[in-house]
Amino acid sequence: MNVVETTGLAKDALHIYVGVGVYLLCLFVLRPIIKNHNIRAFIALIVVTGVALSGEYLDNRHIIIPKGLLALEMVDIKASLHDLMNTCLLPFVLFALNKWTRIFQASSSPSKLLKKTR
Repeated sequence: MNVVETTGLAKDALHIYVGVGVYLLCLFVLRPIIKNHNIRAFIALIVVTGVALSGEYLDNRHIIIPKGLLALEMVDIKASLHDLMNTCLLPFVLFALNKWTRIFQASSSPSKLLKKTR
């Protein structure tokens, strides 16, 4: 709640920013370690999902620790699913667009653009 008050952003917007930020940070950090972009992007998705699940655990730990996981009410579960969707949706869409479309690939060779015309 301190982050929401400090930034002035809605909680949903913060979830979206965290999801995209973690995804892009993982892609950047893993770039020198894992050369295959598809594997690197998949690992980044796993990390984003893990961060989102960890955040939901932290949000609900006041219920889970004393009473257990089955004590969560439907309202809590719906709120957690909403937060998970906000955090993970855009990274999954970016992964899918990169994997199954050519939208993030260069449309023409840079060498053709740099050649001098005579």
